[in-house]
Amino acid sequence: MEAMEAKENLREQVLAWMDSVEGAAPCFSVMHMKNMPTGTTAEVTGDWKHHNGMVREQDDLMNMDAYCMDKNAYMRYITKFLLEQESNFFRQQCHNGDLTEAHRHEYVELAYVVSGTLRQRIVGSDEVFQAGEVCVIGQNSVHQDYLTDEESVVIFIGISNDLFASKNALTDRYSRAQGFFRDLVVQRKKDLKFIRFSPRAGINEEFEEVIRQIIIENQGCRAGYVNIVAGLLERLNDILMSQFQISLSKGEASQVRKLLFDDVVDYIDQNYATVTLDDLCEKFAYNAYYFNRLIKENTGLTYSDYLKNIRMDKAAYLLKTSGDSVDRIAHRVGYTNQGFFYKKFRERFGVLPAEYRCL
Repeated sequence: MEAMEAKENLREQVLAWMDSVEGAAPCFSVMHMKNMPTGTTAEVTGDWKHHNGMVREQDDLMNMDAYCMDKNAYMRYITKFLLEQESNFFRQQCHNGDLTEAHRHEYVELAYVVSGTLRQRIVGSDEVFQAGEVCVIGQNSVHQDYLTDEESVVIFIGISNDLFASKNALTDRYSRAQGFFRDLVVQRKKDLKFIRFSPRAGINEEFEEVIRQIIIENQGCRAGYVNIVAGLLERLNDILMSQFQISLSKGEASQVRKLLFDDVVDYIDQNYATVTLDDLCEKFAYNAYYFNRLIKENTGLTYSDYLKNIRMDKAAYLLKTSGDSVDRIAHRVGYTNQGFFYKKFRERFGVLPAEYRCL
């Protein structure tokens, strides 16, 4: 119930934003929207900006757009640039099944489906994104949006490459897999069409809360808001990478799994005495079955056997390099049952710990 309320609250916030800009507009002018189907006209606010040509460039650090479609295929669309004070607005009657002009971006575009669905044609292939899903479009991907008679609200966040790829203290805590996605999105990889992010636990309240805060800061333009929005975008990226299921091409998915395995190996190596599968699940947001399969395909061992080998190798090293007693070493590598430790050590090395130390 709370998750549904969070979803409705974000939708209502977007609609209220549209209502306030539409209601405050002194007048509207009629014009043809260059990114809409031929012959389509719209009522626009006087300061409306449209993109010229197929390549849409980013002339600000960030822009936040949102559209609302109703059951009569009537669209309302709003956009707000980070460094400008006012929001721009247009409204128009569409035909169900119309497509916007084919285009691509010189910046990172993230689309979040608040309610309804988002239908897009991406590099000639039709894709449907459901409520709660996120689509990140590749910068070389030519795409179009379908205009429908389905009630829906979609938010688009355009992020400049400089802002998205900025280096700061926060990036130091990203895993290699998370860093891979940042590079994948920012770099102009010709083979990247789009990335689909689906929330692991359904509707994601934390993700939506960050979007609400971005809208509030971007609307209010209070002192320091640009830095706050930049920080919120970092948080949005962090949530995407840690709490959403990611769909990629086969090659990219394989590369990410390898990077994730490297992170898991590092984590186990640093915490081998106490680590559990539950720890890995909490740290990397995958289930226990996934980690067993990941370790098996990279090492040929189950998680339990892999961890046992790590602990035995650490114990063997300590036997040769420290003066600690065997019992002390057993405890240091994670064994409280001394008899069990002796048994597993002999299975691995063929001799008891004390005998190994004398070899």
